[in-house]
Amino acid sequence: MWNEEMQERVNQRITYISRLFLVIIIILSLRFWYLSILQGDWYKQKSEQNRVRIISLPPIRGSIYDRNNQVLAEDVPHFRLVWEKGGTQVRLEEIEKRVEKVLKKELSPPFPGRGVGEIILVDSLSLEEVIKIEEAQNDLPGVMVESYPVRYYPRGEPFAHVVGYVGKINAEELELLRSDDYEIEDRIGKVGVEREYESFLRGKKGYRRIEVNALGEVVGVLDYHFPYFENSIVLTLDQEFQEYSYELLGDRSGVIIAGDPYTGELLALVSKPSFDPQLLSKGMTPEEWNALVQDQNRPLTNRPLQALYPPGSLFKLVIATGALEEGITSGDRKIFCPGFLDYNTWRYPCWRRGGHGAVGIEEAIAQSCNVTFYTLGLELGPDKIINWANQLGVGQSSGIDLPGEKTAFLPTPEWKKRQLKEMWYPGDTINLSIGQGYLLVTPFEMYRVVSNIATRGEVYKPHVVKKILDSEGKVVREITPVRQDTIKLKDSTWKTLIQGMEKVVKRGTGQVCRSLPVELAAKTGTAQNPQGEDHSWFAGFFPSSHPRMVFLVLVEHGGDGSGEAAQLAKKLIEWWIENRGENGK
Repeated sequence: MWNEEMQERVNQRITYISRLFLVIIIILSLRFWYLSILQGDWYKQKSEQNRVRIISLPPIRGSIYDRNNQVLAEDVPHFRLVWEKGGTQVRLEEIEKRVEKVLKKELSPPFPGRGVGEIILVDSLSLEEVIKIEEAQNDLPGVMVESYPVRYYPRGEPFAHVVGYVGKINAEELELLRSDDYEIEDRIGKVGVEREYESFLRGKKGYRRIEVNALGEVVGVLDYHFPYFENSIVLTLDQEFQEYSYELLGDRSGVIIAGDPYTGELLALVSKPSFDPQLLSKGMTPEEWNALVQDQNRPLTNRPLQALYPPGSLFKLVIATGALEEGITSGDRKIFCPGFLDYNTWRYPCWRRGGHGAVGIEEAIAQSCNVTFYTLGLELGPDKIINWANQLGVGQSSGIDLPGEKTAFLPTPEWKKRQLKEMWYPGDTINLSIGQGYLLVTPFEMYRVVSNIATRGEVYKPHVVKKILDSEGKVVREITPVRQDTIKLKDSTWKTLIQGMEKVVKRGTGQVCRSLPVELAAKTGTAQNPQGEDHSWFAGFFPSSHPRMVFLVLVEHGGDGSGEAAQLAKKLIEWWIENRGENGK
């Protein structure tokens, strides 16, 4: 029977359930308020992100010019054909047939996709094909022409080591630069100026915002922002002079460097053999890359900055400097050269078998007398030799604005004992005194030695970039001369070194350049090479009284320095005087 007690229980349950529903309604209302009011913007943004996709467009890199505004590297537009498969009801097979009919050629499926409902039908279109596609646009729903930049190096091999090249970013570079908005398909400078000035040349990315449906298919393009470049770079190099220097070496391997000693500007920086930067920028197969890397001629090596050679008699300038500064020799002292030096049980020859007779330091520089420098080197000792080499710039980084610079290997008694477990012998010092033995230097270090003599100790920072321009061609940064150091030597030391180098040309080992219409100071060098014929060096500056250019020529396996290197240097100077004038830039 139904009674009051049962009625009361029912009423309690109804009250409990009502309160429970009320609590649930309150909780749901609060949750709705939280989601719609407090988190509304966030969910709206997430919804927008699911509806809208952003496709990054590669930046346009700035151009690179020579000092006379000749293009050395630039981006040129290429075109690809893209189909947005969600933007039309037409199937891919039908689109393929229509495009083939318009272009009058077969396409090559399977077509790569880009993960946003887009398919690349043709990766490279000619300008004529672009026009055909545009004219047939009404019959090609969802099809569009997309522009993308490709790096172009019109001057090729002569500039490859300086200008460099770009390539796809690798995993290591991407990990390092991800915070700078780099992506997996981006281009990046790999070597040379392209790498050193990447932050200036890179440019700004563009983007295309597209709308997609729930299936991820493209509905339409919402917005398009074009990529652009920010900066271009003007180099100190002279395009015509660089190309002439490169051609001058012919089929020889070697180095030519020329520059202004008082500004640090480099007018030519040649490394041969070289490589085609266009091939590396475009991309090579593993087989092609391995063949290039394993090439015994080492075309990828930037010889002026990265290759190590015995300097031969060019190093005698270091010995002469040390001997003069230490008071071991002077303009009055003469050393007799019978054509050899007997030391203990060994005989060390001079290059002139009959000897030079009694010669002073200037004449010893002019004639490159081995016996004189054997004697001075022994009196200096290895530690002082290395010290003076350091002071003149050997074994010191120059600070040049190019990546990968190496420095000399300067042997010492401590090194030989530690590495070879042998003592240092007087014969090691004798070999060191004429730039042989264990000593190895880069050509650029010897160029710096000669440059520092030309300026009488004013050391200027070398550079290959002259100025940086903005997108309107206005100068935003000009590279001005920077004096890095001052080498303090006695005036008489500088005078003796320069007069000795002048005599090299007037009546010494560099007489091949005597007919030049400019006063020249120079030094020859013949470096013995265990792998074959001697290397040929010739370096100097002109005019000797007020130098405007320093130069260095190295010919691998070129024989003695008075031969090939000196003859090439003569042609180099003749070209400069004829085409640019003695002080021309």
